[in-house]
Amino acid sequence: MGFPRSSIISARQLSHLMKEVSEGGERFCFILGSGASVESGIPSGSSLEMDWMDCLMGKMDDRGMPAMDVDDTRKTAAALYAEKKIEHEFREIEDAWLRAKKEGRSIPSEFYFDIYRLRFHANPHQGYNYLERIMERCDPSLGYHTLAKLLTETSQHNLVITTNFDSLVEDALFLYTNKKPLVVSHESLADYMKANIQRPIVAKVHRGLMYSPFNNPETTRKLKEEWEPALRHAFTIYTPVVIGYAGGDHSLMSFLEEASTIMPNGVYWCYRGKCSPSDLPGANIQEFVEKRKGYFVAIDGFDALMVEIGKTLYDDAIRPGRTEEKLKKTHDDRMRMYHEQWDKLNETMGDALREMNVTEQQEEERREKEESLTARDHFLRGRRASKEGCKQDAIQEYTKAIEMDPSYASAYNSRGILYKELGDHQKALEDYNKAIELNSDYAAAYLNRGNLFYHLGDTQKALEDYNRAIELNSEYVLAYNNRGNLYRNLGSRQKALEDYDKAIELAPDYANAYLERGILYHNLGEFPKALRDYDKKIELNPKCEKCEIAYFNRGLLYGEFKEFEKAIKDFTRAIQLDTKYKNAYLNRAYAYEALGQKALAEADRKAAAEL
Repeated sequence: MGFPRSSIISARQLSHLMKEVSEGGERFCFILGSGASVESGIPSGSSLEMDWMDCLMGKMDDRGMPAMDVDDTRKTAAALYAEKKIEHEFREIEDAWLRAKKEGRSIPSEFYFDIYRLRFHANPHQGYNYLERIMERCDPSLGYHTLAKLLTETSQHNLVITTNFDSLVEDALFLYTNKKPLVVSHESLADYMKANIQRPIVAKVHRGLMYSPFNNPETTRKLKEEWEPALRHAFTIYTPVVIGYAGGDHSLMSFLEEASTIMPNGVYWCYRGKCSPSDLPGANIQEFVEKRKGYFVAIDGFDALMVEIGKTLYDDAIRPGRTEEKLKKTHDDRMRMYHEQWDKLNETMGDALREMNVTEQQEEERREKEESLTARDHFLRGRRASKEGCKQDAIQEYTKAIEMDPSYASAYNSRGILYKELGDHQKALEDYNKAIELNSDYAAAYLNRGNLFYHLGDTQKALEDYNRAIELNSEYVLAYNNRGNLYRNLGSRQKALEDYDKAIELAPDYANAYLERGILYHNLGEFPKALRDYDKKIELNPKCEKCEIAYFNRGLLYGEFKEFEKAIKDFTRAIQLDTKYKNAYLNRAYAYEALGQKALAEADRKAAAEL
């Protein structure tokens, strides 16, 4: 009778079915064969068969590999067949090759491993090298974007089972989701493949490329037994969707056909062609799908199927504009972090980095002469000008960067910081808003806008922005510290203490958090704790930002303890750091007075009055 027509569906039907049953909790896994890699630039098994046969039959292949002597090929094939190292007589393989060339189609996949053995018989490792060279140049095609989302969005459809050696799935996960999968590249690791793992799982049943992959009749005759319990368990939980797999190996295909391999929800076997029985795969595949009460799915290729699924499940999240926006944001975030780390290292490793910095500067100067400065060049010039205190010059450079690239979120954020420092709060707010509009996950822009709102007295908006910055980056030390300041000034002292503690836990060398926590302890009357925190702040950076406050506050504590000489020493250090520190003069006057040094006390009162 043939395969039932009613069990052949379209890619669109499959995508709508996946959406509907996923909402009910059903889970899908994906069995990928070489056909899923073709659109990424990796030749299919059938394409490689033709290339290798051309080479075996005296023709140089498309990758420049030298042709072999036909007589030598036939003699080697006869010897290997006699030794049962290939499964088919070469006459049968040669006839299939000639028919395929004449009819413009592929050689049946059943000959793949024999042809591979013949092609690389004299040097098996050359076969691995050949495949590695093909794969290392390839990036995941756009269909892998949807697959990456399927594997990570809900941890529901998080399993890929593949006979491929490539790393396209892993590369796509890093590129589009920044998630790291559990890659089971060897059968000895199969026991780690648990269905309750939340992260994506990539099970390579023929091993990964670096683990002596299976690519000959001996190794692909039967699935390694270590895989069997893990895969049997998986198929009771996941409904398999087969894509780009022709079942040419005896290992995975034979395992799938075993009666003991239970698939309670059937199987969806995708093939390239029309919704017509005449386009279906071979009889053995049809028998398998019918026995499993499964469905054939007619597709136009891996990418076309995945785009259909992506459109149905994720609306417009996979369209080029949204994808470009997300990839650019990821790139900008990484580059911003890279430059921050580079700048930080410059403070301690100047000699080591100086030569590279000079080279960077020379390349920028070359681009300037060629009138080919980039938005990034102007952005970096803005950073340098800002560090040198040339704020207007820095604003001009950031503006040029924005003119060249209106989507440059970091340039808006950096320009906003300068506008705030110059007192132009409206322009600063506009720049922070634009940075956040361009990159809704820009934690630093939320922090800086929060700082602006705090400065303007809008504590509610400031708190919302600090909360958002911490939500985006749970290790954002500055955000915890600044939110702690806000809580302290609102009287929420316990929340403030928790934030300071968190900032110090994340960055034990962040001096300002000790100062701010010290001020909180000081206000609470916990003077010994306050003193320890002031000591730590001064120990970490005795001449840096806000140290005059630490010296002044510690001087106040010494005054409370009646240790007036220590108090005078700290007030003096505060004045050395800030010669206009009026309160330091006044309190040093009180300390001099307590020690009976009236002339010095009077001189400090006079200095304070002049200030």
